[in-house]
Amino acid sequence: MSPADIPEIENIEGEDLSSRAYREIRKAIINLTFQPGQHLQETFLAEWLGTSRTPVREVLKRLRGEGLISNVSSRGAVVAQVSVDDVEDAYYIIEAMEGMSSRLAAAKITPESAEKLRTCLERMQQLSGGDDLTAWTAADADFHDTIRATASNSKLELVAHVVYPTIERVRSMYLLEGHEPDRLAVATRDHIALGDAICAGQEDESEALARALFRQARQDNIRLLRQWISPLRRSF
Repeated sequence: MSPADIPEIENIEGEDLSSRAYREIRKAIINLTFQPGQHLQETFLAEWLGTSRTPVREVLKRLRGEGLISNVSSRGAVVAQVSVDDVEDAYYIIEAMEGMSSRLAAAKITPESAEKLRTCLERMQQLSGGDDLTAWTAADADFHDTIRATASNSKLELVAHVVYPTIERVRSMYLLEGHEPDRLAVATRDHIALGDAICAGQEDESEALARALFRQARQDNIRLLRQWISPLRRSF
């Protein structure tokens, strides 16, 4: 692979080199442009990003702390592999965490935070009839980020930061590989039900709906992941 083989870098006005390097390397790992087990040389990454090796080296250390990179050395690093069991275990934690976040959000909902949730859901609904999975999943992530922000619990945010990187590379596998033409519409409908419950201050219902969302995501993605990985392998 050469730098020319990687998707073009998104330039955000005012973003410093380190932040851009972190965003782009992390994105390339999550969308599997950089495959699990692949060796990433600092010089290669620096050439791709148009920067020196110093910010690249710092980013690799940061990503190692998130569990996305392993074996950082002076020559570069290796994209971390993850087992199916790791992904499944992370989903169990996320199910409980997002359930509690939704319960707290329902208890603390304000007109301002309700409007933010509605905006996210409107965006998801607009995208649900198309094929732009990347845009839909970004709106989905914004929706759950808004729920956790409304819950306003720093410990839940800390847990999210630790466990989400484990599932980021596979969280949309079912939506991407599924053959159901209305899969985004169905997923959007379930998210709207959750948003309605939170905005109505229904704590029990909000927690139950959130847990059901992530329980289904775990079951769908783990099922496909076990089919995707050879029975002779335990990680990817």
